[in-house]
Amino acid sequence: MDWFPRRHAVVLARSSPGRLAYLEKTGIIVPQRSGHASRLEVFYSWDQILEIRAISRLRQHLSFQTIRKILQYFDDHGVGRTLRDKHLVINHHGVSWVQPGTTAAPQIIHLVGHGCSFMGQFVLAPVEVDASDLGLSSGMASPTAPKVVDLEHFRQKVGR
Repeated sequence: MDWFPRRHAVVLARSSPGRLAYLEKTGIIVPQRSGHASRLEVFYSWDQILEIRAISRLRQHLSFQTIRKILQYFDDHGVGRTLRDKHLVINHHGVSWVQPGTTAAPQIIHLVGHGCSFMGQFVLAPVEVDASDLGLSSGMASPTAPKVVDLEHFRQKVGR
């Protein structure tokens, strides 16, 4: 694994020394330290740099407190306390996590909403699917025609 000194991490993560110090102080990103007690050097892994970049992007829309709550939710539910590998959607309703599922449709989990203190609510959302993915002929997939699904073929396709 490659390790980068703090001065390089600042550039690669498009961050600042103060931001890196804050992330370490809060325990969100804990770098490695190496060297003698009189002169310890701080090093960041590439994964940590990507995490810092993900946090910086989210920080444009969310407070650190909200980001910490999201990280804690991920940690509590055993999905890894990281943001860089999650698909998060931020819109006027709040923040949702689109979790790829083992079935045909992903799960959407509402994490944070404006004025909402509940985390982890599942969201039912329509998902646009190509007709060929459902086993329909292309002739049946016209925009004005009603969508007809061969449920038996669909079950076979998703392995049920």
